[in-house]
Amino acid sequence: MNKYHTLSILFFIGGLVFFLIGVFTGNVEAGFFLVFPFFVGSGIYSVLGIIFVFIAILLFMFGYASTAADAIGLQFEENKHDVESKKSVKGGGVVLVGPIPIVFGSNWKIAVIMMVLAILLTICTFLAFRFL
Repeated sequence: MNKYHTLSILFFIGGLVFFLIGVFTGNVEAGFFLVFPFFVGSGIYSVLGIIFVFIAILLFMFGYASTAADAIGLQFEENKHDVESKKSVKGGGVVLVGPIPIVFGSNWKIAVIMMVLAILLTICTFLAFRFL
């Protein structure tokens, strides 16, 4: 566990403490929907609780990214003596914001492939909403 995970746990506990203080003072209401807990409130304790939990989630994800980057860096250091070649990574993606696709790619060929995929996903989305 690295320092980001430790900070994440501390911020998450801090957010829960703010939610609990809000519940006990009457500014925040808590409940369960199926098995998921939820908090509803408009006071300062609910705002601070949401901010702390959001920061905790960001730190937790950043901790995993940091751990992965360290592992990749160590792997490259080990292979540095064996192979002295330049490697490039090519990739792309599609983000659907509602029915609107956002396409990105590292080169033109991948971007065109992602555009075709975006059109197919948009058609599938419209068909799913139309017939389901």
